[in-house]
Amino acid sequence: MRRWLFPQLGLTGDVRRTFRFHRAYALLDAVCGGVLLNVPFVALREIGGQNWQLPLRDGCAGVGMLASLYLGGWMASRRKMPFVFVPGLLAAGCSLAMVVALAAGDAFWFQMLFGLGSIFELITRPAIAAILRQNYPVAHRARITASVRQWASLAFAVSLTLSACGLSLAAGHARMVAGVELVVGAALGLAAFVCFRQIRPREESVAAARPAFRLEIYRNFRDAVEIVIRDARYRRHLLGCLIENFFNLLGLSLLAALLSTTLGYGYFGCAMLMHGVPTLAAFATTGVLGRWFDRENPWISWAVMRLAFGLDAWLLAAAAALAGWLPPVVLPLLMAGRLLRGGAQGGWWILWWQIGITHFAPPGQDTSRYAAIMTFLYGLTRLAASLVGMTLAVWKVAPSTLLWIGGAGVMFSGIYALWQARRKQRQHGPRTFAEFEARFEPTSEN
Repeated sequence: MRRWLFPQLGLTGDVRRTFRFHRAYALLDAVCGGVLLNVPFVALREIGGQNWQLPLRDGCAGVGMLASLYLGGWMASRRKMPFVFVPGLLAAGCSLAMVVALAAGDAFWFQMLFGLGSIFELITRPAIAAILRQNYPVAHRARITASVRQWASLAFAVSLTLSACGLSLAAGHARMVAGVELVVGAALGLAAFVCFRQIRPREESVAAARPAFRLEIYRNFRDAVEIVIRDARYRRHLLGCLIENFFNLLGLSLLAALLSTTLGYGYFGCAMLMHGVPTLAAFATTGVLGRWFDRENPWISWAVMRLAFGLDAWLLAAAAALAGWLPPVVLPLLMAGRLLRGGAQGGWWILWWQIGITHFAPPGQDTSRYAAIMTFLYGLTRLAASLVGMTLAVWKVAPSTLLWIGGAGVMFSGIYALWQARRKQRQHGPRTFAEFEARFEPTSEN
């Protein structure tokens, strides 16, 4: 038990310093996220939010994340830390502005500011991925990032639970309590990025020839397009991610409405089923998954994560379908789906946002470019799924219908990943992250 909870990472020097501040950042950011993710329920219950407004956060974030394709190229030859710290300050500012929208009872701007804050948080991720790749050794990178994510999952679950309990117990004062929680969340989010700012990145040599404030728009987009054209392995990876992410987000776009309106759960029940149960499951499994990722073919890892997500969507849809016929099976089906998603959630997160691209991007400046393409793809599919979800909500399509469709698409992307793993095995390509990066290590000649 002790070894599972506190694995011996054996870190020294700058790697240990990076780990400490990375962990502090992740824990504080997770607590902030636990508070903020009760926002949709506050909007629905306290200030007259509509179902069609629920995907606003995803749509707004999707628009902003399209800019990451440019930012990833712009930061490639520059210091990465400003691309983390400055957006972090802006994200905290959006959380504070949400308090004003809440006090005014404006559900639209309340949700819109929630989306704007997520824009700034999400565009930091290419820079964070590049910094962590520079500072963590490849042989143990997944294990280290998984350890951080494991404890962040627990912090998120505790924060979410306490926030939901506070709203549930507030009775007629839920709006005031939500405002206080938002202020606390903003302060914690700011503290998180201050902690990450203390990391000392092992920057590659920065090209002095490029002026610091030259926009280089054409060049950055051209570099991104050239990567996609020349790297067939990465194109196949992007295709799988596009299918998975669109259908995953489409299926979950109205989940808050399904739990709150269709099934009648309150603040606490919705918060636990949407986020609490999955994050507790993630705490139990993410460390194990990280150690597995270091040894396993990433295509296999992706397939397992996707198949679990697809089954979760189908189980949620089945629970909604059976609610009027067999009420006793509803909660077990919901719990089974949420546990499946949570078991894969932490692993999926570090694959998508922190280590997955290191199986495709050569070490060096291309790391931020590859990560930015992933962020762009996430934003594109997030925007598309949000627009489709809002349209279908206006047409009164049931949330459970979206879950059936979304689950089928995600399951297909998992089968696609298994096919790619088999194809890679036949071609004798690099099997693990370490084997891929070993290709770029200088070899000594006798």
